[in-house]
Amino acid sequence: MPSKTTTILAYPGALQSAVFGLQDFLSHTGLNPKIVTNSAEFGLKSDTILLPPATQSVDPKTHPELLDGLKAAAESGALICSACVGVTWIAAAGLDAGRAVTTHWSVAPQLRKDWPQLHVDTDQLVIEHQNLVTAGGMMAWVDLALIVIERLAGHEVMLNTARHFVVEPVRRDQRRFQRFRPILDHGDAQVLRTQTYLERVLDQPISVSNLAQNAGLSERSLQRRFSAATGFNLTRYLQNLRMERAKSLLADSRIPVAEVAAQSGYSDLPAFHRVFSRITGMTPAGFRKSVWSQPTTS
Repeated sequence: MPSKTTTILAYPGALQSAVFGLQDFLSHTGLNPKIVTNSAEFGLKSDTILLPPATQSVDPKTHPELLDGLKAAAESGALICSACVGVTWIAAAGLDAGRAVTTHWSVAPQLRKDWPQLHVDTDQLVIEHQNLVTAGGMMAWVDLALIVIERLAGHEVMLNTARHFVVEPVRRDQRRFQRFRPILDHGDAQVLRTQTYLERVLDQPISVSNLAQNAGLSERSLQRRFSAATGFNLTRYLQNLRMERAKSLLADSRIPVAEVAAQSGYSDLPAFHRVFSRITGMTPAGFRKSVWSQPTTS
């Protein structure tokens, strides 16, 4: 079992049944999460932080110390997760960094009013990024728990947990076995900024010069520091990241492969096929067939 520090932030107004439900799910796997309620406890190092749902709106601005703790954790590479209203803390702390998030459909209008730049997509139950996971409905904390268990303890442990609690492992499938998991806790803030930025612009043309400008570094310095921090050069890292998006689109939708390629940043379809086949060992169509033909795990 990997040694990971997991924190459940029981912020004022958090749904207590979800707080203790998350604790039960994660404790079953041996992850043993810590429930914290104040800034003194929250200041402890956490690899993963979970923000439970709430039955009513919350105002994170009244607890700046918790927002500061979230920001510091994110900057150190922690995985930040929310269910339902919990995404309010992510919005207030600016942890979305322009990436899409989800929440309960009834919460979305107020979120858009309070944070006009926030990209809220309530059509999706769960939206996963490298270091950010948001889940939609009040009971979506169950899906969130399974995702965190899978990321920290592995696919089989997640499936065994779902069987134990008799819940459906929603959106969990074989692609997760070899999912690209980049290093985020390397301590280089500018490299982490670049990693987050790449997620946001995957479907767009990307140049090293633009990345360097965004990071405030020279191209040479960015490439050197990026490789040292992540273990990948920028080209190989970007290819892996784009293939993760392609795998998600192939598994979760029926859109044509050409559109999958475009949304993954490839205008050249043959090039997309070559990279996808090299990284996954199968064609995009073959991958989609293998995922969609899998039986549901009960």
